Amino acid sequence: MSANPEHPSDSPDARRVIALEKEKKALQQELAKISRERIEYLQNVSHQLVAPLHAIKWHIENLASGRVGVERGKKVLRSIYSQSTIAVHLAKNFALMSNLDADHKLSSLREPLEEVELFRLLINLADDFQPLGWDRELQISVKNGTPFEAAPPVLAIKPLISQVFSNVIENAVKYSQRGYEIIIDGAHHPRSNVVSVTVQNRGILLKAEDTNKIFERGFRTEEAKSQYPAGTGFGLYIAKRIVELHEGAISATPTEFGAIFEVVLPVRALEGKARQRGPKDNSSYR
Repeated sequence: MSANPEHPSDSPDARRVIALEKEKKALQQELAKISRERIEYLQNVSHQLVAPLHAIKWHIENLASGRVGVERGKKVLRSIYSQSTIAVHLAKNFALMSNLDADHKLSSLREPLEEVELFRLLINLADDFQPLGWDRELQISVKNGTPFEAAPPVLAIKPLISQVFSNVIENAVKYSQRGYEIIIDGAHHPRSNVVSVTVQNRGILLKAEDTNKIFERGFRTEEAKSQYPAGTGFGLYIAKRIVELHEGAISATPTEFGAIFEVVLPVRALEGKARQRGPKDNSSYR
């Protein structure tokens, strides 16, 4: 008696078709998820951009009408600066989302590498975000008289590295408790030839299981959502992508009172790996 012929669904060709169908379905689900995330991100960013722009418009109308005195006018101008900082920060993150998703190598980005003095950069960024800090009774301080001040410049794409620290500082301002200080410090580590920068804040307690998740695209802790419902969850993801492009590392460490974020960047490791800007006058450094 002859053996039964192989069932059609058990043939190699049939199994390949089934596997391809499963892969196709999985890809379709992934594309649908990405599409939903993009729509949600656009809606969220649009909503967040409208709020500071409306505030700026309202403040300018008050100033133009002459309804405020000199002292009140100073506070209004400070608020305009603070709200414009938020709007610019959101717009930069919005632009970077597209660029970082499209470009996977440092050499494919248009901006050149240049020497960046992180101590001076952080002082400028602290000044930029201080009006936002005042709104929450927070002081943003860069420690001077420490090894950070003597750290050598790192070779990096300055606008991108600036955005990394802008995102980390803005994150600290949003989630710190009122009346405390955000402390920024750093140091050069000669043996590994890297510069590390830390941003310490007192606020939402970071759970150990969330220390890696907070750098994932769109992830926000329940505590963060409760304190700041309008957040996008993309700031730290963008920071991580940029730092990794620069062959560095970013991490978060829970503390008793909040969290410490650390960014580690190599000093010269990127030399020859992308176009480099020539020497320039550091007096215009920002």
